[in-house]
Amino acid sequence: MENQQIVMYEIHTLDNMISRWVASLCEKDGLTQMQGWIIGYLYDHSSENVFQKDIEARFHIAPSTASGILKLMEKRDFILRRPVPDDARLKRLALTQKGISHQLNIIYNFERMDQMLKEGIPEEQLGIFFDVIHYMKKNVQNAIP
Repeated sequence: MENQQIVMYEIHTLDNMISRWVASLCEKDGLTQMQGWIIGYLYDHSSENVFQKDIEARFHIAPSTASGILKLMEKRDFILRRPVPDDARLKRLALTQKGISHQLNIIYNFERMDQMLKEGIPEEQLGIFFDVIHYMKKNVQNAIP
């Protein structure tokens, strides 16, 4: 296998490169990737009531971990905890303007990265790429017990 290209290795390498780039976007604002994901989740669910328990469930983290992350994000002015009128014990999570600005910057940069990844690739080859990725996902799904 020395001289062959290994699909899994190539996908993993590209994923690592993109992950490092995403991490650098978060680090510029003093955030961890997890904090960035939480901001994205709150942005996508801004019309709903989101509570700490929703963050715990979505990201599979312990209550103490979620509490620490959210306290730090609140201290750094990325989120607010707003009391719910019906139950003072519950605190609805909401983004501040700083949190919204961060997410808008992420969206802009993701669009730029997507364009950069496709740059110079003919449309028909992109179509083949998406077909192949679809087959690979199906193959992996079928292999999972």
